[in-house]
Amino acid sequence: MASTWQKTQDFYNWALENGDPRTDPWLLVYSPFPVTLLFTLYLFFVALGPRLMQKWEPLRLKGLLVAYNLALVALSAYMFYEVRRMGRLHLRKHLEEDLK
Repeated sequence: MASTWQKTQDFYNWALENGDPRTDPWLLVYSPFPVTLLFTLYLFFVALGPRLMQKWEPLRLKGLLVAYNLALVALSAYMFYEVRRMGRLHLRKHLEEDLK
């Protein structure tokens, strides 16, 4: 019976052999170690964060967040309008071609 470490090594070798070679130069893709390290650091800071911030008062960001949310609503409305307008223009172009 194979040990857990041997199974992990077998899976690692299998993943390297069957991976897409086009992704080899991509950052964080070739080896699982960078992602594992980042995940471990993330968990460490999530656990450490509340202890470090106990002495600090929370920031009052209500006004800034309201302005930010309104800006995002306006941006979303503008993008919706543009997508609808472009869709109509695209549809009209095809309808005119079909009618000719």
